[in-house]
Amino acid sequence: MNHLFPYIERTLLHPDVTINEQYDALDEVVQLGMAGLTVAPFWVKKFRREMGDTHPAMLSTVVGFPFGYQRTEAKQTETEWALRDGATEVEVVLNTSALFSPTSVWLKIELAKLVAMVHAQEKYITVILESSLLDDEQLQKMIKLSADAGADFIKNTTGFTAGENGVSYHHESALRFRQLVPKLVGVKIVADGAMEFQLEDLVAAGVERLSIRRLDL
Repeated sequence: MNHLFPYIERTLLHPDVTINEQYDALDEVVQLGMAGLTVAPFWVKKFRREMGDTHPAMLSTVVGFPFGYQRTEAKQTETEWALRDGATEVEVVLNTSALFSPTSVWLKIELAKLVAMVHAQEKYITVILESSLLDDEQLQKMIKLSADAGADFIKNTTGFTAGENGVSYHHESALRFRQLVPKLVGVKIVADGAMEFQLEDLVAAGVERLSIRRLDL
């Protein structure tokens, strides 16, 4: 498992997450050299203080979580505060409600504004797609939209729609997601429940980040 640590982001976004659970995850990130820690916006400022300003691990948080249907202005405010509190990356949830409406021009405008905000601070932005809600044509269209907007990473799901116990991991769907995303754009896969050999498959296929809530060491 050690060779996978640099790809793993401990992701703690479930509603009953405790402070002690987050401290345990932070210890793992620091001691094992993991890629990063993803926490709810409420906790960003605290964990930036804990990690310091120079720690190489990413400190990520979410914007528009979990359904993405907030107003663009609300997402801009969330993004502003996340960056001010010390996040090195924000993960923005795509507004699927707008996608399913007659026009998706709102999505293009929203992503352009958010990408510009984040990149102006020289931080990273991930667009989260709820793949299970999209047919193949919609998925490909939203991947292209996110890539064209300048996303640094595209993530396959929030992990929320499967309930509090996490996502039901589908290996072939995860591998196909990497194939659909342009090679110049990073990919994050929510990999709760994946076996070690499946995580290795994802890394071999070019997946840069493995988002995992619990890690069985």
